[in-house]
Amino acid sequence: MIDFTKPGAFAELATAFAAADPGEGWLFDELIVDEGQDMESAWVPVLLRLMRPGARAWWLEDPMQNLYARPPVALPGWTVLHADTNYRSPRDILASLARLLTLDRPVEAGSPIDGSEVEFLVYADAKGLLERTREAIDLAIKAGFRKDMIAVVCFRGREGSTVQDFDRLGPYSLRRFTGAYDGEGRPVEAEGEVLVDSVYRFKGRCAPCVVLTEVDFEALGEIEARKLFVGATRATMKLVVVLSTRAADVLMDRLGSARSMAFPYFRGLSPRSQFVTLDGRLPLRSTGSGSLQESRQYAGARPGSVP
Repeated sequence: MIDFTKPGAFAELATAFAAADPGEGWLFDELIVDEGQDMESAWVPVLLRLMRPGARAWWLEDPMQNLYARPPVALPGWTVLHADTNYRSPRDILASLARLLTLDRPVEAGSPIDGSEVEFLVYADAKGLLERTREAIDLAIKAGFRKDMIAVVCFRGREGSTVQDFDRLGPYSLRRFTGAYDGEGRPVEAEGEVLVDSVYRFKGRCAPCVVLTEVDFEALGEIEARKLFVGATRATMKLVVVLSTRAADVLMDRLGSARSMAFPYFRGLSPRSQFVTLDGRLPLRSTGSGSLQESRQYAGARPGSVP
């Protein structure tokens, strides 16, 4: 039994799988490898041994979802097909990403949904992060999304996350990975109304409304761009981004001509939360002081101290 709480547990699992004899019962006529960008070259022969003679193999990967900075797996002699249409994400989310990120291949929008209005909430410190994240959930609820339709996706992993340390944000209890595993190696989650997870663990999943929070960087490097792309494209209907002041500065710089209009609303953290669309328009809406006062009182509760 693999103890997943131990360092190196996944490497141990890969070694054990490579050493195991699959037997006739684990030979297949068709092999599909998904999330190929997360694979290591040494795993290729281990996986291909599961094929019967004459079997076919498919290797599916998306370089923009390579969050672990692994080198691409070489597959010499394989036929390569490119599928550049995204059917999951609304058209305006993809258009926003195209303006912010340098994509090796442009992504074509296949979803009929448009006009979802990507919105931003800016925070200056840890307290502001919790308040803005809670306000983002408020915004989703007011837009008509049920709590089980909302996913709070953290830009940071669980160990470095602030939001994932809490059992609830304001009136919302959080369903989150506890870091523990049951006897069969399945992750144990705390019960809650709104799902919160890291961009690493949520990759491969989606939700009607995504609150991408803890977005913080000094420069939009390759890994930061990929995490932003992965987090944003988890949304099937609505995206709200909660980001730090310095990250907002970087994104505004990349927007070019729209910067002069939208930039003050990213830098100026007034008592009201500013909601800014990516095309640089003036704020769509702002919360009143009563909402802010409530968020200060119930911004977050750590495990064991739920208000």
